[in-house]
Amino acid sequence: MPIRRNSARDRARRELGQNFLIDRGVARRMVDLLDPSPVPIVELGAGRGAITRELVHTGRSITAVELDPHWADELRGSCTRARVITCDMLEFRFPDAPHAVVGNLPFGITTAMTRRLLGARCWSEAVLLVQWDVARKRTAGGNQLTAQWSPWYEFQLCGRVSARSFRPVPAVDGGVLKILRRAGPLVPFAELRRYQRFVEAVFTGRGRGLSEIVRNVTGCRVRDLPELPRDLTAEGWARLYAGTT
Repeated sequence: MPIRRNSARDRARRELGQNFLIDRGVARRMVDLLDPSPVPIVELGAGRGAITRELVHTGRSITAVELDPHWADELRGSCTRARVITCDMLEFRFPDAPHAVVGNLPFGITTAMTRRLLGARCWSEAVLLVQWDVARKRTAGGNQLTAQWSPWYEFQLCGRVSARSFRPVPAVDGGVLKILRRAGPLVPFAELRRYQRFVEAVFTGRGRGLSEIVRNVTGCRVRDLPELPRDLTAEGWARLYAGTT
């Protein structure tokens, strides 16, 4: 009977895409990356509570979101100072009041969850444990998702995490990604949808080089552009948008 119960739990864990963080040093480093602030913290993918146990030491209000009912119940017993919600993080309704976000995101839903998070309005910073390649890609720029959100957010790479820091051990390393909401947006938030359509059009537009792509997409001739869309900085995208729309 015990073997059957463990096997069922292992299957459920794999289905949920759970890779539990077991390295307390990594959990502590993620918490230390948060700016000193009294605002509450939302933790996504709390799992066995490695990060939760470090968060409670901050003395701040903690809401831990965990999909697996088994681990949610375990957390309620071991981390009584945290409010534990059994919920799919993709469906979690973020608070309407200021807060920070910390999370170990399942690798299989990293992009979907990042999009969901970026669309929420009231958090000021997020410290996320994601796949290494995803963390590196988000902070290096040069991709459509980052360009579409960079007028409102800054993306920072805060270190690599060995696959051995997780159980079960994933096939790839993790990376710590910090996202900060800009105090002064480079583009008015009211123009978000229009700006994002503009970025998509440029990334998917035809032409030999960025100048020709922009001319084909907007009808405007713009000088002194880099060779490709991936070479534009956040400030460069904002200037290009303002000058061609």
